[in-house]
Amino acid sequence: MTSEEEAGPFDTLTTAVPEHTRDDDSRSRQEEEEKLILTAWQSMSSALWQHSLYKDSRAPGPAQSFLAEQRQSTRARRALSPRLQPR
Repeated sequence: MTSEEEAGPFDTLTTAVPEHTRDDDSRSRQEEEEKLILTAWQSMSSALWQHSLYKDSRAPGPAQSFLAEQRQSTRARRALSPRLQPR
């Protein structure tokens, strides 16, 4: 048997394509993937930025400290649940 007879039907496909063409294909595929990743990242960043602007624009009144927000949420929980009210 010669080496041509031992080769499978798909082995001729890889040997028929020059190696530099396969390298170019993999490079272009990698560049396309990088473009898609960058586009997705920019889209996500834009969406988060717009969400933060929307969230800030609907906040009523002056900015509150962390402790003031905690006190406010505690009061709201106590108002909703009678068993958490102080005796």
